[in-house]
Amino acid sequence: MVRARETGDIILDKLSPALEDKHTVTRTDILVEGSPIEAVPRIRFKPDQYEFEDGPRIEAAFRRFFHRAHFSQEQDSHEVVVCHANVIRYMVCRATQNPPEAWLRMSLANGSITEVVIEPNGQVYVMSIGDKGHMPTNMVTYN
Repeated sequence: MVRARETGDIILDKLSPALEDKHTVTRTDILVEGSPIEAVPRIRFKPDQYEFEDGPRIEAAFRRFFHRAHFSQEQDSHEVVVCHANVIRYMVCRATQNPPEAWLRMSLANGSITEVVIEPNGQVYVMSIGDKGHMPTNMVTYN
């Protein structure tokens, strides 16, 4: 998770002046890369045991970060979650109520941005997946 932490630190450094110290930084191991669930079509890149170890942890991360705002919340909130592509792809599938087994059908560049909006009524919108327009093309990588 070294790259994700480094990326998070860079983002925090750039956002800090605009946020006027109204942010909280939480570092958690539940966002560590892993194999969330067996992909369909089946692609084997790790032994089955990883899905049993990584899957519940990644599902817990989804439940922690993707939910409606509390009914008493009166203003919009924004969370920046920095993690690896496997985790992001799984969370996009879950948030949009698509089969989570489809997580490997998307390709995300390293350092790309995915934006998910959850409305107070529970409607979910994916505004972008894997946006990499902020990077020069010679800096775009996928592994």
